[in-house]
Amino acid sequence: MEVTTTMDEKTWTRVIETRAADGRAIILPYTTAVAASIAMLVFGDVSALSSSIRLALAAFVVLGSLWVIIWWDGIFQDFSALQKSVPPGVASTAFGATMMKAPIVVFRVMNLLIIGLIGLATVLAIYD
Repeated sequence: MEVTTTMDEKTWTRVIETRAADGRAIILPYTTAVAASIAMLVFGDVSALSSSIRLALAAFVVLGSLWVIIWWDGIFQDFSALQKSVPPGVASTAFGATMMKAPIVVFRVMNLLIIGLIGLATVLAIYD
């Protein structure tokens, strides 16, 4: 199968819209889960919880963090692929020029670091 280097503008725009919506869709559940976990740590007596409950909370934090990392990494992979197939009508605009230069690898690394560090800090607080 031959791979083309550009995509028609309507399809490209629709894919961008869809993947951006996918990214926005995960933000509220993740933020709510982190806020709930932090609230339990701040306002609850975590040290009084049994070890199995703390393990369940830690597993929730770790698995939730992995879920978000994988979710966003997939979006960033798609954006990287979309950079390579920017239609001429978009490429000739300021947005297209910016899109083609966006450092997707940096975004992927930052996603891993930020979500990973939030998860690590939460797990450390659970077992402190």
